Amino acid sequence: MKIINPAFYRLLLCALLILVNCPSNAAMYKYITKDGSTLLTAKPLKGSGNKLVKIYKIKTSGAYKSSITKSKKTIPNEVKTKKKSSRKNNKRKFSNQLKRIGKKFTNLVKANGRDNGIIVGCGNTKHLRKKTLIYQKTIQIYSRIYDVDEELIHAIVRQESCFNEGAHSRVGAIGLMQLMPQTALGLRIYDPWNPELNIQGGIKYIAEMLERFDGNYKFAIAAYNAGPGNVNKYNGIPPFNETRKYVTKVYAEYQRLKKNGISFSKKIQLAAN
Repeated sequence: MKIINPAFYRLLLCALLILVNCPSNAAMYKYITKDGSTLLTAKPLKGSGNKLVKIYKIKTSGAYKSSITKSKKTIPNEVKTKKKSSRKNNKRKFSNQLKRIGKKFTNLVKANGRDNGIIVGCGNTKHLRKKTLIYQKTIQIYSRIYDVDEELIHAIVRQESCFNEGAHSRVGAIGLMQLMPQTALGLRIYDPWNPELNIQGGIKYIAEMLERFDGNYKFAIAAYNAGPGNVNKYNGIPPFNETRKYVTKVYAEYQRLKKNGISFSKKIQLAAN
């Protein structure tokens, strides 16, 4: 799938730095191997037949606050001020953008609940596998970045939208992982209709819930559905029928995928030290 947002590469390389224990202010080298897969390494490869496509300068500062930075350039103060003003204006325009972009999906919303597929739903195995293959690599990469089991993300996406990137609920939840607009804003996802950004935001959010509830998967899943406030209020899974069914289904699917595995056409390779 074509990577649209440069932040994708920033997050990916940040996570890989943590995995391979690269020192701060190091460099990462991106190669394309002979078989077409992506290879990231902290050291340049010589005479390997791999094609060097990009070099990144890296700065690390922790598991959830790591960042990738390019070489620093001197930026005039007036330019910095314009950039800050531009970011504020973008946030102000976010609600209008959602309404405008969301118009094309209006016909997908059912009056009695969520739309579970543009053409067919999760009951069609062939359709489900086709849609899963489209997003599996993106899910795999962001799962590594935020240190979350990719099987859990597959289970959540299946329950939330059946891998329908155009899903839109009656309460306004958007896309593959059914992000609410305000939740997306809090996660700094300014275009939740973008499937890749939607996946990034959803994985980041479930990672935060897992951290908040000390790795308790059922509590984190419940928080994804009903909000962390309700999990805290009831000191566990809230007594809402919808939430209890949601937790049961998602956790069961997660366990099934952990047992049977997920087949991938390609995987991201991590270079050995």
